[in-house]
Amino acid sequence: ELIPGSARAIKRLKKAGYAVAIVTNQSGVGRGYYTLAQMKATNEKTLQVLRKAGARIDSLEWCPHHPEAKVSKYRRKCNCRKPAPGMAIRAARKAGATLKGVIVVGDRLVDVELGQKLGGKGILVLTGYGRKHRKLARKTGVKPDAIVGNLAKAVSWILGKQI
Repeated sequence: ELIPGSARAIKRLKKAGYAVAIVTNQSGVGRGYYTLAQMKATNEKTLQVLRKAGARIDSLEWCPHHPEAKVSKYRRKCNCRKPAPGMAIRAARKAGATLKGVIVVGDRLVDVELGQKLGGKGILVLTGYGRKHRKLARKTGVKPDAIVGNLAKAVSWILGKQI
């Protein structure tokens, strides 16, 4: 299920001319929690649900790696696991976009860090792990450019609307 308002928010970004990508750490594959096939099926289902709602994603990138992965072929430090830039670079290339002015929206501090490391912005949403990570931000010193309730509010922030 999508968080209410998410598909509409993505459609607003696309209408405004933004490239939209999903970049997701999936260390659960490497840790043996679920298979690569299960992760791919979940990603495809997500894209189907979004398409059905009229929301188009330009690229979906994933990283199964983790330095402590149980599955040996995924046990490594890589350049794709957020906050490293690998997935964002691949996503931009596939979308025919640049990373200039990139804005990364997510519920974890690695999302905020990725946007900022790329020279852009990082928005923390309070859905999912967001509330926990807002508390972590205070402890770690990571400073999101905005903290908002959900993706719809993040899109309003991006588009310069009052939230």
